[in-house]
Amino acid sequence: MLAFSGVLLASTAARPGTVHAQTVAGLGDDAIPLPKGSKRFLISGLWNDWDAVYAPSASGGSNRRPLLGALATSKAGVGTFPQLASAEAGVRTLTGQSSFALSLGALDATGEVRQSIAPLGVSLGLTRRLSLRLLVPYVESRDVSQLLLNRVGSTANVGMNPAYVAATGATARATNGAVLSQLDLARTRLAAEIARCASTTATGCETIRANGAAAQALLLRASATRTAIVAVYGNATTGGAPVVPIANGSAQAAVRTTIASLRTDFAAFGVTNIAEGAAPAGASTVYGPGGITGIVSDTAWKLGYSRLGNTRRAGIGDIDLTASYLIFDSFQADQVRRLLTPSRGVRSMLTAGWRFGTAGADRTDDPFDVPIGEGANALLVRSTTDLVLTRSFWMSATVRAVKPLSDEIAIALPVRNDANVFDAFSVAQATRSLGTRLELEVAPRVSIGQFFGISAAYLVRRWGADRYDGADPTSDAPLMRDNEVPSRTMQAAAFGASFSTLASYVRGRSRFPAEIIYSHTIPVAGSGGTVASSTSDRLELRVYTGFPRR
Repeated sequence: MLAFSGVLLASTAARPGTVHAQTVAGLGDDAIPLPKGSKRFLISGLWNDWDAVYAPSASGGSNRRPLLGALATSKAGVGTFPQLASAEAGVRTLTGQSSFALSLGALDATGEVRQSIAPLGVSLGLTRRLSLRLLVPYVESRDVSQLLLNRVGSTANVGMNPAYVAATGATARATNGAVLSQLDLARTRLAAEIARCASTTATGCETIRANGAAAQALLLRASATRTAIVAVYGNATTGGAPVVPIANGSAQAAVRTTIASLRTDFAAFGVTNIAEGAAPAGASTVYGPGGITGIVSDTAWKLGYSRLGNTRRAGIGDIDLTASYLIFDSFQADQVRRLLTPSRGVRSMLTAGWRFGTAGADRTDDPFDVPIGEGANALLVRSTTDLVLTRSFWMSATVRAVKPLSDEIAIALPVRNDANVFDAFSVAQATRSLGTRLELEVAPRVSIGQFFGISAAYLVRRWGADRYDGADPTSDAPLMRDNEVPSRTMQAAAFGASFSTLASYVRGRSRFPAEIIYSHTIPVAGSGGTVASSTSDRLELRVYTGFPRR
């Protein structure tokens, strides 16, 4: 970073001349020092909003897509809810349809995040070249995501397992238990007949002896059917899967046909205890548009979420304490000279400090949680060089680096993203190693008289890969799948306008030294891993005390 500033310094020093210095600050960082003994108070508002992300594409590049777009599907089945895989396999066994695809209906998913940050800061000029700054942000984040399931009400082939519904649970479990009892009794009687007929002296065994292989196969079919019924529907005391085929649907009809076929085949061997029309209890209620809320809080789904979307967090974010030292200044760290003397100039400042990770980490019980900070202690370094080039034009170049320290946090593993929200997970204590954050900013500024200015900036931000090393608390095996968030890069452009009374104050024409800066930032591109396509608006008020006058 010092080498970068040095290149800029050398390029400017080789161009002598006499023009006006800059009088109005702009967006982003600059290398303007704080006068000795003066203070600067910052009251700011930052509003971030995004409803889309840049995410890796199948071709290897990166595409901008709607936030939570990976969850939207015309058929919310095993791909959305992996915990239903055994239920789908069970229904395939019961229906004899190997291609059966379980579906709760279409899932519409839209996401938006709104974040408001109120950074409050105070800076103190210790010497002409050294200053301190404390920045305390108050952060409020809102997730306004919306998941609508089976909006039209006719795209599902499974519904709520009635064994788990309070109003129908007892009846449904009794129905399931009765079917299982009939199958068990039929298997017991046929097995006993097969054993009896193994004796050469046994009588009345013509059918079994003529079809011994079929009798054995029937026992296996009945056993597989029983196992599938328990897995999908449940038994006399407990429910099975969270969802079962709809009572009047084609899948439930196929289940009844399977049991009827068993009834007929057992009857052929003289076993007639399976009742006509016997079938486990099908679903009478399907999940509607608000069904996701019920799913995440239903213990039958075993997700462990207390909420899903439409949440708010607020509190103090991560606090920064930094010290800035002016390495070089052609204005001799003289603010009166900077504001009033017509001369080309250059200055370079180095800033270092510490970030206190006072913000809480992600909530494990809310997959759409938007933290109010990273919550990790970090080392901060920044290098800024200002170039005053013409009568009204100057620019700043800044390199920022944030090196978070490793820490221990509670986390849902494997690491969640917007495509695996409903995957099974474990909450574990993990070592978090956040990657280094780097940012390059180039900001040209134009002064319009002594009060106004306009500015722009181009930013490149890069987040290093974040690593989480943890273990399943119920197992000795480490959870190594998807426990790394890959590095990602964002490019953005910013535009802003400024108003300043500093030059007027130095001349004795204004009563208060203050600056007001507004900026708007828009995303341009993203690459690598998933990164938010966030737009930002910032409004800053800087008020000075002890500022020098001519």
